[in-house]
Amino acid sequence: MALSLVSLAIGAGHLAAASFPGRMPGVAVFGAGMLTGALTVALAGWFRPRSQDSGAGQPPAASDAAPAGAVEVRARQARPRRGAVASPVPAEPPPPAPSLRIGVLGSLTINGQAGALVPAQSQLIVALALNRDGLSNRKLRVLLGADSGHPKPADSLRQLIARTRRALGQAGDGREWIEHLGHGQYALHPDTRVDWREFETLTAEGISSAGAGPLTEALNMIRGQPFTGCYYWWLEPAMVDAVTARIVAAAETLAELSLAGRHPAAAVRAARIGLTADPSAEQLWRIMMRAEHAAGNLAGVREAWGRCLHVVSEVAADGQPDSATSAVYDELLAR
Repeated sequence: MALSLVSLAIGAGHLAAASFPGRMPGVAVFGAGMLTGALTVALAGWFRPRSQDSGAGQPPAASDAAPAGAVEVRARQARPRRGAVASPVPAEPPPPAPSLRIGVLGSLTINGQAGALVPAQSQLIVALALNRDGLSNRKLRVLLGADSGHPKPADSLRQLIARTRRALGQAGDGREWIEHLGHGQYALHPDTRVDWREFETLTAEGISSAGAGPLTEALNMIRGQPFTGCYYWWLEPAMVDAVTARIVAAAETLAELSLAGRHPAAAVRAARIGLTADPSAEQLWRIMMRAEHAAGNLAGVREAWGRCLHVVSEVAADGQPDSATSAVYDELLAR
């Protein structure tokens, strides 16, 4: 490029000398031509960097570009395989629906947790759970007081209801779990689940139809002695005994059905569940011994008999089991 510009300057000098013959000395004319060529070279050098800069951002030359093979490989990697199905983006699971589950067939639980509420709030929930149609303001004040002669102040009851509502949140329809029905009457939301109510429904169906399915489902709810931890003055022993008797009856019915169907293991399981609610139920000990014998497990018969003697000695007036229980044990060992 530099040689071309110098040649251009020399050529311009010769041209200038030829264009002015006889008018100026040859050397002067040649010098003027050289000066003109030099100006031309300077102007060309001044414009050349800007023309190169204007090419910035243009595609690189073939020598600077990536090899054709690499470009082809990248293109093949970018293209999806023929017939390939894109993996769907997993959808986030919906949040669990709000619920209020009250468990009294064992230790008291709220939504599966023991001690989920403070004692006063738990007592309020249990009182409403055991009264399907709700309770009046006046009745709640009596039940939640220290005793029948010292009702809870009205302001304290309102504050307790408000705090319990905040602790529970709202139901799925936006309503409160503790609803005010009007005229000072309060009740739990219809979507509230109480295990005792569900147990009643299932056992009634199972006992009336001699169906093992509903009874099995009902007994699966039993977690121990009913109302454990509910130390309320108004919770009468007669009510606790009625619930316990219902559990024992369901366990006895299911165990007898299992024995009749030649399923001794199921009979033993049903008897054990019933005994968690009432360890002194001798009819269940008798069924357990019979079921263990039907399974050919004499060691299990002796173990059941020994445990029965231990429990009965603590609750029976004379410390001895019923004669029917002793007769079953003697008969089974004699076979």
